[in-house]
Amino acid sequence: MNENTLDDDTALDDAPLDPAAMLALVKNQQSGISRQMARQIPWILIAWGIAWIVGYGALWLIDGAKPAFSLPLPVATTVFAALLIAASALSAIIGSRAGRGIRSSQSAAFTGTVFGVTAFAGFLSIWVFAAAMSANGMPERLEPLFFPTGMGIIIGIMYLMAGAIWHAVPSIVLGGLLLVVALAAPFFGYPNHYLFFAIAGGAVFLGGAVSVALYSRGRR
Repeated sequence: MNENTLDDDTALDDAPLDPAAMLALVKNQQSGISRQMARQIPWILIAWGIAWIVGYGALWLIDGAKPAFSLPLPVATTVFAALLIAASALSAIIGSRAGRGIRSSQSAAFTGTVFGVTAFAGFLSIWVFAAAMSANGMPERLEPLFFPTGMGIIIGIMYLMAGAIWHAVPSIVLGGLLLVVALAAPFFGYPNHYLFFAIAGGAVFLGGAVSVALYSRGRR
């Protein structure tokens, strides 16, 4: 092999890709990143599904199975809070691992930060609003209906927003279904609304995990 041949090969290797090839390369990289992130989402949804099923089930057992069985209030609320904290922590860990090695743009980082702050502001607003309603005479018996419904509405809206921002159809469907669950639950009254949250809400999360897994597999 002579020097001219080597120079020709080097020149071919260093030659820039044509626009179509560059576009295909970018799309392939974006697709790989999307698959890397999407593979973790079902596990997050499963964690939240279990948290809702067991957590709201524990709250229902305070009065829902009387007189055969009753779970003490401190035990039920501790189980519920612990499961929500565990699901949140697990979501954060899985999310950070899924994004490991992926360089986020300034715009994407800003969007993610605002999204997280908005979720926190929504939950805080529900608690402040509930406190204001109680201070103005809201009956104590309505508080168990108000809090989970308000939180469910915020969660549903956040999933809808996530779907709109990141063009994720499964997130939009999930958010819409969670809104329906949150708005339907109060009609069952206390304590059966907890059971409805456990069964219907848990099913939405677990069904969402399956649909996201199938959706991601279909886009490979």
